[in-house]
Amino acid sequence: MYYAKQRISKDMMKQYNQKLVLRILMKEGAVSKSTLSKITGLTLPAITDIVDSLEQYRLIKNIGESKTNRGRFPTLYKIEENVLKVIGIGITSKQLNVSFYNLKGEELAYYSEGLPKNTSPDNIISKITLVINDLLTKHGFQKSEILGVGVGMHGIVDFKRGVAIYPPHLDWENVPIKEKLEEQMDLPVLVDNDCNALTLAESWFGKAQEENSFIVVNVDYGVGAGIMIDRKIFHGIDFGAGQIGHTIVNDDGPLCSCGNYGCLEALASENSIVEQVKKKIKKGFPSILKDENKTLNNMSITDVYNAVAKDDTLVINVVEEAARYVGIAVSALVNIINPEKIILTGSLVQQVPDQIFNCLVDSFSKHALKTNTKKLEVVKSDLQDNAIPLGAASQWINELLLGTLPLNREVETAQEQ
Repeated sequence: MYYAKQRISKDMMKQYNQKLVLRILMKEGAVSKSTLSKITGLTLPAITDIVDSLEQYRLIKNIGESKTNRGRFPTLYKIEENVLKVIGIGITSKQLNVSFYNLKGEELAYYSEGLPKNTSPDNIISKITLVINDLLTKHGFQKSEILGVGVGMHGIVDFKRGVAIYPPHLDWENVPIKEKLEEQMDLPVLVDNDCNALTLAESWFGKAQEENSFIVVNVDYGVGAGIMIDRKIFHGIDFGAGQIGHTIVNDDGPLCSCGNYGCLEALASENSIVEQVKKKIKKGFPSILKDENKTLNNMSITDVYNAVAKDDTLVINVVEEAARYVGIAVSALVNIINPEKIILTGSLVQQVPDQIFNCLVDSFSKHALKTNTKKLEVVKSDLQDNAIPLGAASQWINELLLGTLPLNREVETAQEQ
């Protein structure tokens, strides 16, 4: 977890130190005052003052003494993880996921369904509101317990205003999700791109808890990346950072939805993989999918990955080629950003044998600068299917523990319970 101190004004020092202690407790679990003093470099009286304040806020609790072989038994403190809840919403091209979490990212309630036929903004917002209200009632949660609602959705998102600028699979344009949800729910809302949400999830609860700078690459219905530099999401001036799917990796490649030819998304996304398999079968290449599907029009990415598991040569060649293109695009990111770690996720990574992942890594290694890969790790994500709502909810955990969200707001919220 991130302990490094930042330059801040004196009037914010107390809150900064309080958040520092909260972050340590988030990572370490139960910790004594003396241990907190050693980790932070703060005096024991200063730690005592911080602990007293956090106890008053009901953000931490005294869990009693810890037995030791000698000396006095130290009193231990830990995060009061259930005093506040956060809600995470994932909106993809296929699914709507809503989850409730405690401050440690532990799932308390979950709802998932395919997107309705009517994907208009008002219909989706109404559906989300209905689901959240139902989960509040079903589980006995109070709105006063909710720190905030986070939304992670595909496409270009203006995270500052909470506006979905352009999610292509929903055919929306400049939809003020934050404003609409806050009006419906009477709860504060934060909104960001789904890949940025995945990046926050990895930062707090996944394989990047120790890294300051890393990249998450998600390959499924689309291809995107989330970039974290010095523990902050890099959004870009127009919120378009991480659009790795529109990196041209083959000048002679197929037409992409963006209007260019040979984009990664046109060669390695789920839809493009399925289309390439169909084309080869229609040209007469042998495949078990030709016999298993009464009509090629019904072929899905699940059929393709099942064929990979059955050692279908045609399908394996198509998927390996897609993986190689992803490796080329990832190498470009590494050559530019020089991160500590690359975390790969999405169906092309999670739902296929290791040979596909290894093909991707080999392609990456051939194209990346050796000077930028000496300390670099390339790993698979181990977060589950609900990583996007977890990351969406993590926007609030990030604000609470690393951001500017004032702790006195949590004092009021906690005391209402």
